[in-house]
Order: sequence, then structure tokens, then C-alpha cells
Amino acid sequence: MSATEVEDDIYAGYNDYPAVYNIKDLEQDELFQEVVRTSYGKRSIFTPKTPGTAMRLGTSSRFQRSGTTTSMQSMTSGLRPMTAVRSAGYTSSQQAFDPLNMGTSSRGPAPPLETNKEDTPEEKIKTTERRIMGLIETSVQAASENNIKIALERAREASSRERALIRLQEQASLSDNHNIDLTFAVLFNLAVQYTNNEMYTEAIATYQAITRNRMFSNSARLKVNMGNIYVKMGQLPQAIKMYRMAFDQAPTAHKDLRIKIMHNMGMLFVQMGRLEEAANSFEWVMRERSEFNAGLHAVLCHFALSHRDKMKRAFLELLEVQLNVDQEDKYSINPDDVESNILNEVIKNDDLSKLEKEMKLEAEKTILCAAKLIAPVIEESLTAGFAWCVDAIKSSAYSILAADLEINKAIVFLHNRETQLAIDTLKMFENRDTKANSGAATMLSFIYYLQGDYDQAEKYGEAARNADAYNAAAYVNLSACAIRKDELNVARELLLCALETDASHVQALYNLGLVYKKENMYEEALECFWKIRNIVRHDPQTLYQIGHLYQLMRDIDQASEWYNQLLGIISSDPGVLQKLGELYDSIGDKQQAFQYYNDSHRFYPANFEVIDWIGSYFISMQIAEKALTYFEKAVELAPDEPRWRLLVAACLRRTGQFHKALTEYQDIHNKFPDNIECLKFLIRLCSDLGLKEAQMYAAELKKAEKAKELKERQGSARPGTTGSRKSNSGTSSRAGSGLSVMSDHRPSPDRRPISGRNDYQSSSYADPVGPLPTRPMTAAGKRDDDFGDEELGDDLLPE
Repeated sequence: MSATEVEDDIYAGYNDYPAVYNIKDLEQDELFQEVVRTSYGKRSIFTPKTPGTAMRLGTSSRFQRSGTTTSMQSMTSGLRPMTAVRSAGYTSSQQAFDPLNMGTSSRGPAPPLETNKEDTPEEKIKTTERRIMGLIETSVQAASENNIKIALERAREASSRERALIRLQEQASLSDNHNIDLTFAVLFNLAVQYTNNEMYTEAIATYQAITRNRMFSNSARLKVNMGNIYVKMGQLPQAIKMYRMAFDQAPTAHKDLRIKIMHNMGMLFVQMGRLEEAANSFEWVMRERSEFNAGLHAVLCHFALSHRDKMKRAFLELLEVQLNVDQEDKYSINPDDVESNILNEVIKNDDLSKLEKEMKLEAEKTILCAAKLIAPVIEESLTAGFAWCVDAIKSSAYSILAADLEINKAIVFLHNRETQLAIDTLKMFENRDTKANSGAATMLSFIYYLQGDYDQAEKYGEAARNADAYNAAAYVNLSACAIRKDELNVARELLLCALETDASHVQALYNLGLVYKKENMYEEALECFWKIRNIVRHDPQTLYQIGHLYQLMRDIDQASEWYNQLLGIISSDPGVLQKLGELYDSIGDKQQAFQYYNDSHRFYPANFEVIDWIGSYFISMQIAEKALTYFEKAVELAPDEPRWRLLVAACLRRTGQFHKALTEYQDIHNKFPDNIECLKFLIRLCSDLGLKEAQMYAAELKKAEKAKELKERQGSARPGTTGSRKSNSGTSSRAGSGLSVMSDHRPSPDRRPISGRNDYQSSSYADPVGPLPTRPMTAAGKRDDDFGDEELGDDLLPE
């Protein structure tokens, strides 16, 4: 046997005990050997018990008593000895007895003890409570992840299990040990999930089940939740009732809760139009604890009730609200202390400093809003009202806001169209060394620019820039003045300086895009407008400029797409519809172009350019009757313009209404006797109809042409050709129709972008059906009687 086996043998050294325990002596004992031979046949028979906890180690209390005591007595009193010395650990493989698994270390730790399989009611109750808490936690987690459906399902399941738990406790007569906190958690979570899923009726019923149970402590504050639900349901009186109950039952020690409840009540009173009660609620909040929101709301209520004295009192109370934010002097820089300066720079950008800045901005915004609201009404005049507010602010902790309020006063004057008062107010800042001076100078520059006084606008723009070199608006105003002088390079440099100061300045980007566009630098202009679009997503002017730039770049598809996007925002814009009509006209799609031109005319019937195109379209389609309708509308809009009357007469002539056409031409001649175009058509029409007035009109035509030549010799500014776009005679036609598609009201080429339309729009209209057939001279024999020896030359007839 090896040394390891000897050490593992727990019976090692047994033979060293006294002789009564010596195995070798027992082998020679006749009595002992006789007992061994006869022990199997005479063993006592007993019925084993059901294995219990004590049986799990392979032994029994009975076996221990019979085994241990018998073996000792057999040695002393001659009774029946043990049947085997090593029987407790006996196996068929003759392994050593090792009940604690100490013989080999490779088998690992012993398995855990098995739990009691016979669960008692107490254990079942505890297990159920743990499962319910797990469901509540799962519901809350799902709600935080915005999975409101799953959260409601888990809350309902928790409620169902909790009711089953109550029944189990009643059956086990353990109702006294019921966990009331668990019931509250289940019901409260269920009510919250009902509210999240907008099941307001079920949520109210659940909250009522909580508040009516006196076993739940502090359940009265849940009436605030019930009031919030009634607000969502639109039942404001019931919501106020719940808020009142919660306010009355809230302890005075819970000051914050009571203030919030009263503020909610005040807001509901405002919605219901009960302004007096609302004002009282906000005043109570201000007495308990001054805050900016309640103070501003109190001012608004008194403003709506036209209570001047109460408005002043509420404004003064608003100025007394303490901001509780340290001033900037705590960040004082000491040139000798480098570490302190570094620490101050870090502190200036931490979250607490950002919060302080936000609170300060909110306070300043609230005070200025209240001052601008009440200043025009608290005194007899606007000036006196602003003076009172400025004095009140100067004597408070927010004296720095007085200058801003004076600038707002100038803005109010501008809104009231009292420009001179606004200018006088802003000029008061000229001798001040504050940042408000730069803002006032910027506004003065803007006002003078709108008035057309560009020298003064440039002067105050320079003053604004000198007062604050980082004032981007000052650079924008100076660039506008440079653009008026056609100094595009200077304007571009100024706008680039403005963008260096503020890269997201929308006005600077927009003006820079216009400068690039005017310089035909379309790619750079497009980049500027794309930046604006990233800042302001749906600005109509920006979308139009992008579409127009693509149109100038001859990218018809992109231009059409951007114009359509603009129509998605402003669907009734006639200018955009006209641009789309121009695009489709440029690619030859007349039908689609007519659709957009027609829509543009429907939204703005006074656009002569659109009327001209639609009339020309119907003429080209040989439907002069429809063209006549549009030209008659143009005559109604511009009765002093002979061109539209000539177009009406030409349509009448094309439809065969020659006598009406002659009457129309005669009316035009009576009103515009020097119109050469009208005289030519009169001569032609009278000749065709065989009327003797043809010679008379021919003589008048000669006089009109001589007068026209005389004016041309004198260097008159009027165009000398009859085909001039701005001539009173309009545009002549070789076919005698007198139809032209160019409108006198179109903008000049330097203002109007290139649209890519066909060349026919800038030329005279050619009659698609050709000239009218030549009729025989039925009154030729009488011509000599009317005109004597004077013959009517071919040069007096229209071509």
C-alpha cells in the first residue's frame, strides 16, 4: 500500500488500540466467529421510516443507536457484537469510506443542500411578492424606454397577481401580515401606465381606489395627478376641484408642493377667463416665494384687466426677485496667478456656469417682456410709460437692462410709424460708451437706409462698427450701402467680415449670395443659400433663390424640383407658378407651361406678362375667342394703354367681327390720334370693307409720320421705330394682326433673370393663318371724287 493510501485510510492506527478492539484477536475468538455465521439469519426485522432530513447523509438515529451502543456492549457484556467494522462506507468496489469527500480534491465542492420541497404558505407569499415587485420594475423600465404598451401589460399582470396574493393570504389566515406598501406600489404604477396610454377614465378610477383607502398615508397628494388628468380631458372645473383638495390637504411644511399647486390653479383660471382669481393665485405665489414666472403671469393678468396701479405694483415685485447668481467678478483675472486664471477659464465653461447664464438670460427676457407690455398703457403717453419703466429698472438690481428698454422704445415708435421719434430716441446713445451705443447706431443706419439716405446710413454703420468691432449687423448695413453704390467687391469683403464674426448670420449669408449672383458667380451663390437652408430649413426666399440659380445655370430639372418644393410651402404664389411656366415653355412643353401660367393668372389676374403669354398661346392655337377674353381684362386693368386695345381689335378681326373691329380701331384713334399702328389698321380695314374713310386715315397717317420724324430729329427720348416695345403704337405685324407677346410691364434685363425662353417672345407675333385675302376694290370709282387727283400709294398701306 502506498503512502498516499495509508494517509487516506481513516481507520489507520485502529489496531494500535487496546486488545478489545484488535481485529486479529477477534479472528481467533470462537464466540465472535459463531455470531458472524449466524447473524444474517437472526437479524431483527423492522419497518424503515420515510427518509427525512436526517437520512440524507446515509445514516439514521436508530441505526446510530443500534450500531454504536451494541458494539460497545458486545465487548463488555457478551452481547451481539457489530456485524462489520467497516460497513458504514462499504461499496462493491471496495472504496475507502469518505462521507465528506475529503479523499480526492478533483471532485470539486460539495453540491448545495436541497431546499425544503414542502413550501409553507409563508414561503409562497414571499415568493409571490418578489414576483410582483419584479413585474413593477419591468413595467417602470419599459415606460422609461417609451414602450408604453408593454409597461401597461406588466402593470396589469402585477395587479392581477397582487389580487391573487390577497386571496392566498385570506385562505392561510395571514391577512394581518399583508404588505400595504406593495398594494400601493401596484395601484400607483397601474394608474401611471393608464395615464401614459391615455386611458384617462381607468387612471381616474385607479387613483380614486388609492385616495379612498385610508390605509395609504399621504395619498392626498395624488389628487394633483388626478387634476392633471382632468386638464388633459378638458374638464377644467373638475381639475380645479382636485387641485383645491390637494392644496388643502397638503401640510404647510410642504411649501414647494403648495406653490406648484397654486400656480397650476392660476393657469387654469386664465384659461377659463377668470382673471381676477388667476391674479390672486399668482400674487399668493409671489408672497410665498418670489419667482419670475409667477410675477410675469401676474403682470399679464393685470394688463388684461387694465389695472394700471396693480400692473406697476406687480412689475416692481418682479424686479425684486432675487436671481441668486454670482456676478462676473468672481472670475477676476490676476495676471500673476496663472493657475487661478486656468481654473477660472474652466469654471466659466462648466455646467453650473451655463445654468447660471441661462437663468440670467431668462430673467432679463422676462423683465423686458413685462416692461414692453405695460409701458404703453400705464401712463397717458408712450414716452411717459417707458420713462417710468426705465426709472424703475435703473433703481433695481437689473439696471443694465435700462438701455435695452430704451432701444425697445424706439422699436415701438417704428411700429407706430413715428420714425422721427425713433430717431431722436436712438440718437441719445451717441455719447454713451456702452454696447447699447452700437445697437442704436445699427438701427439708425437701417432706418436711414430704408428712407433712402444712404450717406447717413453709411455714417451710422461706421459708428456701429467702431463702437463694437464684432457687430455683424453693422457690417451687413455697410455692405448694403456698398451694393447701392455698385461696389460689389467692397460689399463682398464686408459680408465676409460679418461672417467671420458670426458664421451663422442669416442676413450676411443671404446678401453675400445675392452679391455672388449679381457677379454671375452662381456656384458660390448656391453655396451661400445652401448654408442658409441648413440653418432655416423652410425659408421661402431661400428656396426661390436656389431654384432661380439652377434656372440661371440651365439646370431645368433641379430648378423645377426646387420651385415645386417652394409650392409645397406657398401653394398660391403666382410668381413661382410663372417661373415654372417659363421653365416648361423653354423646353417646348406648351401644354404644361399653359397649366402653370393659367394657375398664376388665377391667383393674380393683374399680371400683364402672364396675360400676354396666355393670349399669345390661344392665338397660336387659333382660338382667338379665348384670347379676346384675356385681352379685354387687360384693357380693364390698363385703359390708357393702346396696346391692349389693338390686341382686342385684332382678335375681333380674326374672328370675323370686322365692324366691331372697325369700331374698336376708331375708338383707339379718337383717344390716341397719333398712334401710327392704329392708323395703319384703319386704312387696311376700311380698304377691305370698301369704305371711303381710308383716304382720310391715310392723310392722317402721313401727318403722324412726319411729326414722328420731326421728334426723332430733335433727339426725343421716345423710341423712333414702330416696333419699339415701349412705343404707344405697339408692335406692328406683317400680317396686320398687331399681336405681340411682349408686355410693357416686364422688368428690364438687368433686373430680370435669364429665363431661357424662346426668341419669339421678343419679336412680333406672326399670324399662324397668314394674311387675310385681298378683297376687290368695290368703291374704286368713287375714290377720285373723295380725294381729288391724290392717289393712295402702297407705302400708306400696312405691309
